[in-house]
Amino acid sequence: MTDGAPLTVDSLADVAVDVTAMLGPARATIGEVLAYTTGSIVALDARADAPVPLLVNGVTVATGDVVVTEDGMLAIEISAVSARTGAI
Repeated sequence: MTDGAPLTVDSLADVAVDVTAMLGPARATIGEVLAYTTGSIVALDARADAPVPLLVNGVTVATGDVVVTEDGMLAIEISAVSARTGAI
């Protein structure tokens, strides 16, 4: 962009960003973490039916519900888009 042309959304369309679905936090002591083994269950501080925040580069842009796709992959069905989405 050395020609002084303004930056547009279209010029950023192919830029890769990190998209994260945050299932929920958990708090544990170091001792509890060190005791984790295969099969350990870590309870999260979130209800199973609670909306999941969807973050782009660490910024919440939407919330949605966890769903399973036809091919068995986890996905988020967006139910609300944040008003701050334009700030990304």
